[in-house]
Amino acid sequence: RELEHGEALLEGMLHADVVGFHAFDHARHFLNAAKRILGLTYESLAGGLIGVRHRGTKILVTVSNVSVETDIIDALLVFPSVEEESAFLKKKHEGRSIIAAIDVAQRLSGVSLKLLAFERLLTDYPVWQSQIVLLQRCLIPATRRVDEADTLREVRSLVQRIQTRFGHNVIDYEEQVGSVLPIDQRLAIWTAAHVVMHTPIRE
Repeated sequence: RELEHGEALLEGMLHADVVGFHAFDHARHFLNAAKRILGLTYESLAGGLIGVRHRGTKILVTVSNVSVETDIIDALLVFPSVEEESAFLKKKHEGRSIIAAIDVAQRLSGVSLKLLAFERLLTDYPVWQSQIVLLQRCLIPATRRVDEADTLREVRSLVQRIQTRFGHNVIDYEEQVGSVLPIDQRLAIWTAAHVVMHTPIRE
């Protein structure tokens, strides 16, 4: 099977310096497609990398497996700070299903669009107004100050509008300076949540 615009897609990908995949099978399919559709060959390079030559340029093909260290996570889950904060959030929002989100306060994180979608959900399906809560945490890394200021202004306005219209209990909103939420706080949120929502416009 082949996509209608497979050749154009491959050409586009091969304009990058590095093409990365999560699993070797994905890289193998890419290399096979490049050979079958474009007639390209590949070579093994030092360090376990693979190189594809295209239009006089060598493109690196990498495989980077990402995994969750379950032993570490299991150990952290029983930390008092995780258990206490998780229990606090569950108690605070008792009777409601928790939709949790942790995002950087920048436009491409999609926070504003998520809030607009949440507002639409509460508008179109009033039955959920008393049954769910959006637990939203916004991180402020101070790396793109203008973008962050604009995003925060929009997000705060949307949060206020939604809470004014549907009540304060539908959104639990907090901001935190920094690019990462400490792992115990993240685990507490994830274990308390019924749904984790991640909606970036672009990763």
